[in-house]
Amino acid sequence: MAELKNVLVVDDELTNLILLKRLLTKAGYSIVTAHNGMEAILYLEKEQFDAVLTDWMMPEIDGIELIRQMREKISPLPFIMMITALVSDEAKRYALESGADDYIAKPINVEELLSRLKDGIEKSKQASPGKVAQMFTREIDVVPPHVAIAIATSTGGPPALVEFFQNMPDKISASFFVVQHGPSWMLETFSSRLQKETAYDVLLASNGILPEVGCIYIAPGDKHMRIEPSTYKIVLDEGPKENFVRPAADTLFRSVAAAYGRYGIGVVLTGLGRDGAQGAAQIASVKGTVIVQ
Repeated sequence: MAELKNVLVVDDELTNLILLKRLLTKAGYSIVTAHNGMEAILYLEKEQFDAVLTDWMMPEIDGIELIRQMREKISPLPFIMMITALVSDEAKRYALESGADDYIAKPINVEELLSRLKDGIEKSKQASPGKVAQMFTREIDVVPPHVAIAIATSTGGPPALVEFFQNMPDKISASFFVVQHGPSWMLETFSSRLQKETAYDVLLASNGILPEVGCIYIAPGDKHMRIEPSTYKIVLDEGPKENFVRPAADTLFRSVAAAYGRYGIGVVLTGLGRDGAQGAAQIASVKGTVIVQ
């Protein structure tokens, strides 16, 4: 018999608590409820949860402050989902950058909630990667047209990426490729925001374009990004999700290993799950460089 997953539901509205408790209990979860962030922290300090579903606007400690305190005080961290009636793109961006792993708007779509909760818990519980299935070899040390720096990041990624590029020396002779987990709207707004913080050109990647030195290419929402080894062109596709996500860092990293060999650099920043781990191993296997936050 499968072990019940423990979920903490935090909301100051009693009706919402009752509704979510009934819904999630019926779906096979073990539910604890809290009426505000302060009460939730007390539960989290005493008991381990697989997921926390929290409202935003609450008395004493609201959902954003709860998330921040969880990330400071709680280990291991559960999967964190913000559930709120605040539905603007700015509100969503703020919640995700504050440390939420996912965000869903009220009124709740039940099937969407259950699907994303299941995937989120499984992603957060991913074990460390085992043996890498395929290693690339290069009989001839081909020199590519430029160095490739591939960056993987997820939860908390936008602030980390901004800081990364703010501290990057101007005009390094490299192309940058970024996989940031998140929905299309967030990646579009983030690319515009990042452009204001760096001297490099920031673009949402397009299919078939040839990367240029001094440019940052961000994988668009719901599309894998990879580099075609023979032409070095960017290829976007809607292949199956890897590690529960699309775009996936492993897809990008594998292609960088194949195309750039020892001239490829993999950078893994903050995030949830193990996406990027096997791809980083493949970059290392062709004598590329791997940097992990």
